[in-house]
Amino acid sequence: MTCGRAMGVLAARQETRVRLGLARMRRVLARLGEPQEAAPAIHVAGTNGKGSVCAMLDRVLREAGLRVGLYTSPHLHEIGERIRVDGRRTSPRVLGRLIGRVLAAETEPLTYFELLTAAAFLHFRDARVDVAVLETGLGGRLDATNVVRRPLACVVPAIGLDHTDWLGSTLRAVAREKGGIFKRDVPALTAEEKPAALAELRACARRTGARWRPLPRRLGWRLAGTDWARGSQTVSRTGGRRLRIGLLGAAQLRNAALVAETAAALREAGLRVPEGAVLRGLARVRWPGRFELLRRGGKLAILDGAHNPQAMDQFCRTLRASPWADEPKVFVVGMLRDKDYRSMLRRLAPLVEKAVVTRPASPRALDPERLARELRAAAPWAEVRVLPEPAQALESWLGNGMAVACVVGSFYLVGAARAALKGGAA
Repeated sequence: MTCGRAMGVLAARQETRVRLGLARMRRVLARLGEPQEAAPAIHVAGTNGKGSVCAMLDRVLREAGLRVGLYTSPHLHEIGERIRVDGRRTSPRVLGRLIGRVLAAETEPLTYFELLTAAAFLHFRDARVDVAVLETGLGGRLDATNVVRRPLACVVPAIGLDHTDWLGSTLRAVAREKGGIFKRDVPALTAEEKPAALAELRACARRTGARWRPLPRRLGWRLAGTDWARGSQTVSRTGGRRLRIGLLGAAQLRNAALVAETAAALREAGLRVPEGAVLRGLARVRWPGRFELLRRGGKLAILDGAHNPQAMDQFCRTLRASPWADEPKVFVVGMLRDKDYRSMLRRLAPLVEKAVVTRPASPRALDPERLARELRAAAPWAEVRVLPEPAQALESWLGNGMAVACVVGSFYLVGAARAALKGGAA
């Protein structure tokens, strides 16, 4: 099968319905020689923060001199961003070959995400990575990544209500699905604080025989300063040296602490991850689309994927703490129809005076006219207009007198906005 044809099949498998389960993955991976077992893995699940934690872990491990495979989703510009080795995205040509090999081994059609997950395992085996960092796509227990038999560590940053049609409508139910990645005698780490979710994660660890290792509620980490120009923050630790985190937002403190604790667990497992690598990795990490600051023509765009109510809370909290809290700004908003967009809008509404509603580049995008009606209901004082194309929405801002724009609501929207503002991939 040619690379072009393989990529065409992959594109045709993009679908809006979810098909959870591990049987298809296990069958195809067996035919491919169990590539998921070729390198030790760190498995990360959670409602919010898992992408940032994966990016931090990837950078820390590379600073330790390890060859690292990183599998995340979604991508902002190119599919190859999802599968990286030592920070380099997979080229379309290589990805096409990988997908072709998976297609040749399948006995029944895999989903889009399953194809990519199997391709990632193949690529990491081919590249002989020392360790793989794997982000779940949806949930954990039945997610396609949950075929790794004995990871080095299982990590759950935080639990919230998202994808409730598949994961359940309570924190306990969602936590049960996320905790489904825990394995016997493997460290189970979490930064979760909410009692119901924490109790369920603890129960998951107990049932599976995982080594329960939660972060304390009081970390002993304190924000010492924020460098908004560089997009980083400095943290003071009780009894320890200061460190810098290359990502903005209060939530990143617990994410960084979770990564530091994971590094300690990896050291105990025999992986060489010195403290210096942790400090350098946290300082140098970059992860586009998370309160990302882009400047163009004397104007500032703040990009945040904020794709569920918890993420929107975090975005609003960071914006209120920023130097641009009181500046006039326009919000460029787009969301997906299978998200809790009404709750997201309720959180965003108090900040909105002017907004342009647009359509994220996804078949699951919420109709912008409908989203505009919902935003007007949540913020009746706001001036709201609709421009269906994200590039149009950004151009309208660049042509007006507003110095600041906030692009929020979906990573698919953030990807389109980044392309319009600066071109190129992450």
